[in-house]
Amino acid sequence: IISFLIIRVTYAKYLSTLDSNANIGIASWKILLNTQDIINNSNFTNNLSLEFPGDTYYSEDCVVPGGVGYFDLVIDSSNTPVAFSFVVDVTPAQNSDIADTKAIGYQFIGQQNYITYLNSNVTTVQGSANASVNSTTIRVYVSWDDDPSTQTLTDAQDTAIALAEGEAIINVSVSFSQLIS
Repeated sequence: IISFLIIRVTYAKYLSTLDSNANIGIASWKILLNTQDIINNSNFTNNLSLEFPGDTYYSEDCVVPGGVGYFDLVIDSSNTPVAFSFVVDVTPAQNSDIADTKAIGYQFIGQQNYITYLNSNVTTVQGSANASVNSTTIRVYVSWDDDPSTQTLTDAQDTAIALAEGEAIINVSVSFSQLIS
């Protein structure tokens, strides 16, 4: 028996097994648009405020032909570790009394000191954000088109809408896509 144990120890094969897992974090997609999570809710109407600051020709918060207002889109991507692109599309709503309301320009607040004006055929704002950017604010400028060569409503129709206390309603659609290298 002693010989057998000595031989077994001397000629034994050494075999060890080690199992392991590689843990890799999965990037989350948590983008907030005007404080609302885009995954949990696709309607941010209650978080969108159209401002008409007024000037010497019309009062604040009034929409008038030729008047310019704006709304802000605040994109919080601080919890999104991937770069992404976005497209903002602004069009008059089907149920809007004023079909001549349109996006005329945009500005990235804090990143540029100028307004990028859109031509009459363009209704979209495009941009991108790097991974884990705290906040991107886009100010979109809208106007009630009063140019006789591009407007669809006549001055008489504009007046009738104002007397009937019509509504200017715009559709704002924002889509996000992950950027891939």
